[in-house]
Amino acid sequence: LEQRAAGHASTSAITYNKLIKRAVKKDDMISAEAWLKQMCTDGVKANEVSYATLIHSWAKRGDITRAEVLLDTMAEVGLEPTAECFDAIIVACSQAGDISGASAWCSRMRSRGVVPSMRTYTTMIDAYSKRGDIEGAEMWLESIEASGLQLDVNSYTFLIETQVKAGELTRAHKCHKQMQVKGIQANAQSFGVLLNGFSKAGDVDSAAGLLSEMAEAGIRANIVAYSCLLHACNVARRVQLAEQVYQKLRADGLKPNIIIYASLALTYANDGLWRKVEDLLEELTQDSLRMNSHFLFALLVAYSKGRPKQSDRAEAAFRKAMASGIQNNLHIRRVMKSVLGTDRYELVLQDL
Repeated sequence: LEQRAAGHASTSAITYNKLIKRAVKKDDMISAEAWLKQMCTDGVKANEVSYATLIHSWAKRGDITRAEVLLDTMAEVGLEPTAECFDAIIVACSQAGDISGASAWCSRMRSRGVVPSMRTYTTMIDAYSKRGDIEGAEMWLESIEASGLQLDVNSYTFLIETQVKAGELTRAHKCHKQMQVKGIQANAQSFGVLLNGFSKAGDVDSAAGLLSEMAEAGIRANIVAYSCLLHACNVARRVQLAEQVYQKLRADGLKPNIIIYASLALTYANDGLWRKVEDLLEELTQDSLRMNSHFLFALLVAYSKGRPKQSDRAEAAFRKAMASGIQNNLHIRRVMKSVLGTDRYELVLQDL
């Protein structure tokens, strides 16, 4: 630049674009804008990269107004904004919760003859999904098909997640099946969204059925999916189904974590099946895991609901747990008072 000023060299837009990018990288937007102005002063015509760099940077920082001004300026100087420039503003509007603004920029994009990209559509689906507007999200999904772009599993997952959050589980499941009929391969995430939804709604049979669908599709459920389903089995008091789920987890080659063990243990505990909880304790120890406060609570509940109550076992387990460093808490105190009685429990505490 110094040589150019001295009249010994010429400078192209590439040089200025490098300076703009360098300023942006340093988070110095004032200097970045100054270099764009300097280009014009020096008689060097800015190109699409010059403006796109700044538009992306302002949009990423949440300054939608400045990004919009720059995009309008591109048109004024005879440059055509790319789909990426429009997408940057649309994404920024979406992240700011301004769906009407995002939609308006999509319309402007089309009016300028710029073809929306897959990112444009998925951004709009995501925006409507986060607002819980199922119809709006479905409309944008249909727009992808109408545009001739290839739909993918991520587009559908956005929509399915919206349907699940709105409690439209049957609708979500139907949408998931339609996706597969169209030849789009489901994945662990799309199944996981559905499975989690049915589990939280207490529909454990539908959730368990999804495990079978996953197996048929050649997809292995992850430990999070199994954890959700086991928790649902516990809430629904479905001991036999919980055991089947646990055995399938093992058959899939997954190693249970302490959350899995605690969920299954509490399912047994609510029916007073303390021997099964003790077996689980031995199993988790063999898996090189340590009992935590959640599992201890399940074990104590099992002792308290056993027939007859297993007071001595509860006291021994409590003493051993306290000695190992497990923290006593409100839930443990309540169940200990239930199984031992308040007086005996207080004596045990004094002896620790």
